[in-house]
Parts: sequence; C-alpha cells; structure tokens
Amino acid sequence: MSVTSPAPNSAQPLKYLTPSCQQVAHEDLSGTTAGRWVIRTCLADPAILPAISQHVCHGVALTPAGLYTDMAAVAARHIWRSDRGHDAVTPAIKVCNLSVTKTYIIAIPPKPTGQWLEMEVVPEISPFSSGDLLDATVHCQFRSITPDGVKINDLASCSVVYELDHAWLMSWSHFAPTILARISKLHVRAATETSGDVMHMHRGKAYELFQSFVDYGPKYQNMAEVYVDTQTLEATATHAFQPDPATDYTTPFYMDGSCHISGFVVNAIVDTEKNAYISQGIESMKLSSKFDPEDHHAEIKTYVHMETMPNDKTVMRGDVYVLQNEEIVGVWEGIKFKRIPRKALNVFLPRPKV
Repeated sequence: MSVTSPAPNSAQPLKYLTPSCQQVAHEDLSGTTAGRWVIRTCLADPAILPAISQHVCHGVALTPAGLYTDMAAVAARHIWRSDRGHDAVTPAIKVCNLSVTKTYIIAIPPKPTGQWLEMEVVPEISPFSSGDLLDATVHCQFRSITPDGVKINDLASCSVVYELDHAWLMSWSHFAPTILARISKLHVRAATETSGDVMHMHRGKAYELFQSFVDYGPKYQNMAEVYVDTQTLEATATHAFQPDPATDYTTPFYMDGSCHISGFVVNAIVDTEKNAYISQGIESMKLSSKFDPEDHHAEIKTYVHMETMPNDKTVMRGDVYVLQNEEIVGVWEGIKFKRIPRKALNVFLPRPKV
C-alpha cells in the first residue's frame, strides 16, 4: 500500500538514511520489485553542504555528479534491505548511464529555506528474468523542488543494477598489468625526457591549474601527485584523501576524488584559455568493496586516457581506473565532458546575483 508523500517541511517524521538521502517521503512496500520510492534532501543541511560549497565552477557552487551517484547507491542498498532484511549483505552496486541534463546551482551562503533535491526511484524487472530483485534495474530521476515539494526542474537520471563484486575484480585483474605499465611509463618519461610533454606536479600546482574552471575546496583536493602527457591526454594520480570520517560525510568526496583526474585533464590541460568542459555524465560507475580511501597505509592511484568522441568533436570521453596497492578496485567507464566556449559560460553557469 502506497503512502502519501508529505512536503519536505512536513511535521510528519520521515525515515532518514544518510546526509545525502535525508527524507524517505514515499515508500511503496506493496512489492519491492514493483514499488516506488521518493527521497528528498535539503542541500543546505550542514552535513551535506560542504560537498556542494567546495565544488565551485566558474564562481558558482554546483551539485556534483558524485552526489547523484551516492544518492542512487544509497537508495539501491535501502531497497535491497527492504526486500532481504535490514542485515542483508548488499551486492555490488553499479550506477549506469548517469546523464546530467541541467546543472543545479546552489546559493552560498544557503537560502533560509534551503534548496531541495528530490530523487524518484523505481525498480523494474524484466518479465523474462527470474523475478528476483538481483535482476532488477533501479531507475532514478533527480529534480529540484521547492521547500513545499513542488517540482522546479528535471536535473539528471541514472540507473542502478546489482552485480557481483568478485566478478568485477576477476575481470579487472586481466587489465591491471597494462594499466600499471602505462602508469610506470608516465613516471619514467617525466623523469627522463626533456621535451616537457609529460608534466609532473604535486597537489598545490595541480589544483591551481584546475582553478581555470573548477575551484575545489580542501576536502576535494585528493590528488597528491599527478603525471600527465599533455599531447596524448593520458594521466595518472596518486591520492591522499582529505575528508575526516569522524566529522565529514565522506562519500561524495571519495566518489569525486576517485575519478576527477578526468576533469583535471580536460579543464587544466586542454585549450584552457578558450574553452571549459562541463560534466555530461558517465556510462557506469563500479567501485568494489576493496576500494578503501580510509586506509592510509594503502597506495591509491588513478589512471585515465581522455579522447575526443569520434561522432561529436565537442565531447571528450575516458575510462578512469582506480587502483589500490596495484590492484584495480574500481572503474568509471565513459566519463564524458562537453566543450563550452568560455565566453558562453555566463549563460550556462550564471553567477549568483549579489
């Protein structure tokens, strides 16, 4: 039986999941595989606001793609436990086809009533499958809403599927030697070549270059060291994650940090004077249980090779490999960035009125 969806400021107590999924406003438990969930979040909440306020593009705070992927993953785990039991072990979560159709600019300092984000979640199972939730595709739609729950704009969409962690790791193990060899080659070339094509820099310089378009706050500055081939747009980074699990809601920072070397390549290296590159979405995100950014004894690296799309020269695409202690533990497939002339940025990302 479905329940009524109260407005975000309703006095009715609502189920709280995480700082990114603060209110389960609608929960249809009549049948998990044919249900519907509505989850709402106030982006002015102090627990989630740093993930927005420290993600500034062209002078405006934007809702990062890492927040959408985190919300989708949290919802998928909640649906699984609603079906299997609260203590059930959740399969690996694969976020697919994230498409950001409209940027969500957040006022800093926040508006007194806050700015709200709503996610509608609907699991769907093919009639040709076994009918089990493991075979479901969980569809997620994101929209901005008023404090009273009225839709303003559609923002993004993605899907989630449940997969097997060990299958990912086994598949990736075949690619690890090649990726490690590419990383090693970048290191060697930076140390031995005099052409200057391969740049080596530490955190301060890397994020200074990033500021040509993206100004990341301290908790997002997770690349400690970067090597990048400015001609082939191949890059690798060594990471030291900055958020404090004792005080921060870390997941958006970890997600963004594990893939934003792709954004670094296109916005700090490629034609930075004339153009900027805005995230257009991802084909899939797979972070295994072995990815542990809170293990300060582990060596975490990322690798990417960005290329122009053959069917659209204004879009750049790349796959980011996440390695922990020389094992691939995550892959962001098909990260895409759309080229925007810098003179048009005030239209795409209007600065907040003073």
